[in-house]
Amino acid sequence: MSFVLIGGLGGGGKSAALQSAQAALANLITAARVKAMASGQPARVLVCIDPNSAAQPGRYLRYVALQVQVAGTWQLVTEAYLPDGIYVVPGNFNSIPAGLFPPNTSTPWTRSDGSALRSTVLRSSSITTETIDNAAAEQWVSFSLSAAGTTMQSGDIILAAGRRRAPGSFAAGESPVELLNPEQVRGVSLSKYGVPVLVNSRASF
Repeated sequence: MSFVLIGGLGGGGKSAALQSAQAALANLITAARVKAMASGQPARVLVCIDPNSAAQPGRYLRYVALQVQVAGTWQLVTEAYLPDGIYVVPGNFNSIPAGLFPPNTSTPWTRSDGSALRSTVLRSSSITTETIDNAAAEQWVSFSLSAAGTTMQSGDIILAAGRRRAPGSFAAGESPVELLNPEQVRGVSLSKYGVPVLVNSRASF
């Protein structure tokens, strides 16, 4: 399968970048579902969640990959970066690097029901160490689609605008990225049938 996820973004600000990333994420999920059903083998989408990536610090929460299972091993189909300044909001992980969510903001990173604004599709139980387009192993989180195109990991994947923190402004192990505004988010809601539906605001998650 030949699949182009995201090209360059010529302008339009964070809103345009979020919209571009949202559409591309939905397309990637759809491509994974089609690939799984066409091949009769599971497929999965992965997000790099390693803040200490030695090879590419810019991969954290921006680098995504699609793999399909062949003869019991996962083979890479395609990979890409989200647009500059756009990041995947992590799931409800056991540990999230300090500094990712800015403190003392007027609007908390919560949903309308008061629960944490997190990507519920991405779960701690699906964090693995992988070597993808890189000589060094990194931490990734994934969600899988069965050969029938269904998933056991329904929920939301949230995208947010953010910025890279200046070198030297954060300690080792802290997040190299700071997310900017919980009101500036988009994403997708993934059904148990593996179908992504666009979600365009925090209030809609």
